[in-house]
Amino acid sequence: MNLKDILTTQFKIAEIPVDEYRSVANYIKTAEAFSRNMYRPIIIVDLYRKKQIYRSGNFSFFVGRSYEESKKNAYQFYLDAIPENELKEIVTVLRKTHELFLSFPIEERSNLILSYYFHVISDGKKRLICQNITPLALTDKGELWLILCTFSLSSRKLPGNFIVKRHNDPDYFQYRPDKGVWYHKEGIMLTSVEKDILLLSSQGYTMKEIAVAFGKSQDMIKAYKRVLFSKLRVSSITEAVFTAINYSLL
Repeated sequence: MNLKDILTTQFKIAEIPVDEYRSVANYIKTAEAFSRNMYRPIIIVDLYRKKQIYRSGNFSFFVGRSYEESKKNAYQFYLDAIPENELKEIVTVLRKTHELFLSFPIEERSNLILSYYFHVISDGKKRLICQNITPLALTDKGELWLILCTFSLSSRKLPGNFIVKRHNDPDYFQYRPDKGVWYHKEGIMLTSVEKDILLLSSQGYTMKEIAVAFGKSQDMIKAYKRVLFSKLRVSSITEAVFTAINYSLL
């Protein structure tokens, strides 16, 4: 399975005028700057021409190849590294996501974000990856044209968890593979104390140091964390921080 095959079966959009492609260079420059600053692998995919038009150099890390080795065909290495059953599920969900995307008013579509988890096997190692996909440019009719994909290592243990949410909206849609449908879910709301605990934890503060910062006992901070873990459905502070960032809760 290759990228063009996946996109051909998922996305059919109207013709993009040649003049519109003049703006692409600016999108690429912005993506390059973001990748340098955040050191997160990025690709930009053109859904009209069915190909990737930008890939950051650090993307090679995820496919277990050197930059020079993967320069020409890194995305195919990446697709080949995903377990077949997971890749098939991703392809199915992409189609379902496109259907959900078109159900939103045109003015809201640019604010949508799809996130999910999958394994990549490279150098004999199996790693869980988080991928986020968001529209970068739409056609005049509100169809997807360019999409921005970012990648990061995940502290979760299981693949899947397909989520679509609107920027700055706590509610979200979760896909149920066993049912083949999206379910609307009420978003998670964190208190200011819970957010501060996550932020301090992400900065390397110990439990004792956080307790001192809040003027509370370590047992009280532990209690806050238990509630926080329950809300986010995680079992560690690393997972909690990652989940909060990924779902824009901070």
